[in-house]
Amino acid sequence: MRNFKITIEYDGSGFCGWQAQAQGERTVQGELEAVFSKVFKQPAHAIASGRTDSGVHAHGQVVSFKAETRMKPLEIQKALNSLLPSDIVVLEVKEVKSDFHAQYSVKEKTYRYTVLNRKYRSVFLRDRVYFYPYPLNISCMRRASRDLIGKHDFKSFQAYDPLRRERQTVRTIKKIVIRKVGDLIYIDVTADGFLYKMVRNIAGTLLAIGSGQLPLGCLSKILKARNRKEAWDTAPAEGLGLMSVKY
Repeated sequence: MRNFKITIEYDGSGFCGWQAQAQGERTVQGELEAVFSKVFKQPAHAIASGRTDSGVHAHGQVVSFKAETRMKPLEIQKALNSLLPSDIVVLEVKEVKSDFHAQYSVKEKTYRYTVLNRKYRSVFLRDRVYFYPYPLNISCMRRASRDLIGKHDFKSFQAYDPLRRERQTVRTIKKIVIRKVGDLIYIDVTADGFLYKMVRNIAGTLLAIGSGQLPLGCLSKILKARNRKEAWDTAPAEGLGLMSVKY
């Protein structure tokens, strides 16, 4: 068995998230594994760096899998792309050591939340951005985000999930960069790991600060509360994308 690492991008708007579902919903993992079976003539389990939710995109998701094959990495890439649906593409294939694991070997990941901040929506970006027509103070958002940098308990930014209630909730955010380019606002968050819907909850709270609905300086209090009710509403899935994973 050889171990492979592939980097993929996908448009999440047509998927019920990454993870294969027992009910047969369309998922990224399900599509990949179906194509693996065709290419390698055997089942292969796709392990992602992390699960993305329904509607969330990926520009640099990393997946590992093991297969018995003589195919070279470039041949595998071409074969997979010839069979995958148009909303998934393999950017790169590498053979890696047997102990590499796409999830457990991760050092850091970067997610980007994109906001369209103008008075009218976009037809072409409707599945890629969160349309937010209200004025935003980007400077306040940047200043507020500094309170999230470093090692903290992010339980206040973890959405409820009965399957993950016992998970340890301390994470280290290494960097948050907020940029405005034309009508688009990019919120890039880099961390050693993320809780369920953590970036979307951070984005929603930062937008509430930028619009004046929450006061500047509130994030320290929200962190200390360790209570999801203290943070703001979860920002919609379509604005979120997994940008890169480092090992």
